[in-house]
Amino acid sequence: MEIKYQTVLNNNPVIRPTAGDMADGRDHSFVLKPLTIDEIISLETTYNSGNQFPTSLRELLFIAGQDCYVLDYGLNENQEEMQDDARGWLVDRSLNIITRPFFVIDVHRGSSIFLFVYLDEEVDDPIVYQADLDKNLDPDYPRLTNLEASLSSFVNARISYLQRGINPF
Repeated sequence: MEIKYQTVLNNNPVIRPTAGDMADGRDHSFVLKPLTIDEIISLETTYNSGNQFPTSLRELLFIAGQDCYVLDYGLNENQEEMQDDARGWLVDRSLNIITRPFFVIDVHRGSSIFLFVYLDEEVDDPIVYQADLDKNLDPDYPRLTNLEASLSSFVNARISYLQRGINPF
């Protein structure tokens, strides 16, 4: 697959912490783990009615769909489990806040927050959104937030943090 948007991620398949972080002598490198094209097509079939994902998302999955050092996939064993869990959290909380096709890219704070991209925006590098499902939120608190960053720029920013020794999360 030609990489057009996720070039920074593709050019950094391994990130090694600073020497001070490796004082115990163990290798603390962060390594990306990809998905195959067939696995990506299977995800597209299940979560996007067989339509191809936006290019940037396909690239992300191809480079780091199994494990990405700047995205938290939670305790999920695979992408399908993460997608299904997030959709289940919406149902469990009776929240009908996402009515368009979407794909979860990151989960954190248990099952309270996840990051996602819409799949129907007809752009190659979609915007990242955050869903906050905390049941204790003020009713006027916006549960969906546009993070105002494309998927590739969001990933690039987190890589930059990590390279500088800053927690990307």
